[in-house]
Amino acid sequence: MQLKSRRIVAILLIALMLIFSFSACGDDNNPTIEKTTESEKTTETTTSKKTPEEESSEAESTTSDSSNMTSKTTKHVGGQSTTKNYTYAKTTKQSGGQQTGGQTKSTTKSTTVAPKKSNTYYAPQVYSNSAPGTAVETLSDGTQIDYSNAANGYVMFKYSGGHSNVRLQVTVPGGSTPTYPIFSRNWEAIPLTNGNGTYTFRALANDGGNSYSVVGSVDINVELSYSTAAFYRPNIYCDYSGGTSCVTYAAELTRGCDSEVAKIEAIYNYVVKNFRYDYGKASSVASAAYVPNLNSVWSSKSGICFDYASTMAAMLRTQGIPTKVCIGYVNGSTYHAWISTYVKGSGWVNGIIQFNGNTWKLMDPTFASTGGNTCDWSQKSSYSAMYYY
Repeated sequence: MQLKSRRIVAILLIALMLIFSFSACGDDNNPTIEKTTESEKTTETTTSKKTPEEESSEAESTTSDSSNMTSKTTKHVGGQSTTKNYTYAKTTKQSGGQQTGGQTKSTTKSTTVAPKKSNTYYAPQVYSNSAPGTAVETLSDGTQIDYSNAANGYVMFKYSGGHSNVRLQVTVPGGSTPTYPIFSRNWEAIPLTNGNGTYTFRALANDGGNSYSVVGSVDINVELSYSTAAFYRPNIYCDYSGGTSCVTYAAELTRGCDSEVAKIEAIYNYVVKNFRYDYGKASSVASAAYVPNLNSVWSSKSGICFDYASTMAAMLRTQGIPTKVCIGYVNGSTYHAWISTYVKGSGWVNGIIQFNGNTWKLMDPTFASTGGNTCDWSQKSSYSAMYYY
């Protein structure tokens, strides 16, 4: 009986040990699951919350490409932004609630893509000329000079005499005397190209051959509203309107050119590449009585130096860039026409300009289109301007 009791106690002890063993295995697994769950909850909480100081001092934006697992992270710190390129592994690990992602800095040099041109359209700026009659000088034969708009860089001239061959000669401040052929009895715009001072206007009538006599003269004191006023608008030698072909094309050609130099380059290159020099016209035209017809020049895409310069001046002026048509001599003996442009911050570009840090080029579209594109500073001295229109 005593032995039987001992066996029963032993069996009970073994059973209790087995029960305890199974219970202990279950306790080992459950705490592990609970700890993982708590870790995930902690990670979510830690990742989603940032102090206001952290958010204001550093904001990160990340975009990724799932095909190659490449991301770009841009940091904005203290008002400045820096961009770093990273290559990410496909698997990520978490530590302390923050994603490390197995980041590896890319050894591939990132390619800098040039910014695209904007699509900004610059409508032609065409300043019309008028003769309102508020300030007028009348010569003996009824010829009139309306200087109501002298402050804007021009006067209006209207010949009313009986001669068919007329010239207007203007002595400008500085002493030079440009001459304008007058073919009509309409108002003609005469530019005030030499700044402030006294301009002397003389109407000349042809007496036969090369002989002219003065039929009227008047002095007008001019004070311009701004120094480049004469080179923003049309005149007798650079005559255009909003519908002139080269003017409307210039607006399309300069679409997206967001600087003055970019506009100059676009127009310069177009004229140089698409116009051809008309040698026949050059040998037959009388320079003293020639006035460019810009629509005809544009239609034929050909002309002499005066045509090149006047066309390009019209295109640039209507894009807000003051431009001179320069008349003078090259190499001391060749009568020639070219242009000079005004660039804010640099002033007048007389002779040579540099595009995008590249080759220096003469502001002489005729020279460039006939074979000479590049030049150096020494060639600048060979240009001697006498008149500006």
